[in-house]
Amino acid sequence: MTGFGRGQAQAPGFQVEVDLRTLNARFLEVRVRGLSDFPFLAHRTEEKLRQNFFRGTLEATIRLIPSAQASGKSLNLNLAQKYMEELRKLCRALKIRERPGLSHLLALGIFQETRPDEELLWPAVEEALAQAISMAQKERAKEGEALRQALLREKEALVELLGRAENLAQKEQEVAEERLKIRAKELENVDPARVQAEIALLLSRSDVREELDRLWAHVRKLDELIFREGPVGKELEFLAQEIGREAGTLAAKAYGPELSHVALALRLGAERLREQARNVE
Repeated sequence: MTGFGRGQAQAPGFQVEVDLRTLNARFLEVRVRGLSDFPFLAHRTEEKLRQNFFRGTLEATIRLIPSAQASGKSLNLNLAQKYMEELRKLCRALKIRERPGLSHLLALGIFQETRPDEELLWPAVEEALAQAISMAQKERAKEGEALRQALLREKEALVELLGRAENLAQKEQEVAEERLKIRAKELENVDPARVQAEIALLLSRSDVREELDRLWAHVRKLDELIFREGPVGKELEFLAQEIGREAGTLAAKAYGPELSHVALALRLGAERLREQARNVE
């Protein structure tokens, strides 16, 4: 399911901003951007996202914005003293009259980048991330309710088709039995073993009770999954695949064109159900 969330928090010397986007996907994929120089924060962020989502592509962008008071650099006094001693030695060795000064030290880089402590930054990153996760999940919940209604409509369509299939199967069974009686008379003078084989073949082809029973069981399971809380997307997708497979068997065993058409409609419904299931967490 899709969603977007944003959060922000304050850390020592930084403002933390988080943007979180979630997209539909069959499996869980997490991408964390903006923390390439902070492996600890990147790892904890991915860990937090995996704890809160089970399916989809997640893209989290983290921005660490230095505050106005934070210079980002600090004076390395020991290094400055060492540089000054070396510069004086150099002047004496080369008999340079110019005296080394502050400009030379600045050119050598005595003010160095200050690397923030990742562990001190984590509480603020976690707070901003929690805000973004909460906002994204609320959007996903709205989409989830719309998907629930779509799945319910597909389920009702399957129930209606199965009702029609039940009636047609009964009629086709009666037709098959009449044809069986006619065929039995035609084979009165034929080897009994062959007669029994033809009867068994005809009955197996016309009996779809097992397929219908399994389809009804799948529909009951579908209803349960639609109203179950928590991640059910993968189960729904597998169930839709099984409904399609049973509908295919029903079509192959259908004795007449009407039941065959209903079985095809069941397969198409199962495919639509499967497409919707791919958007469910």
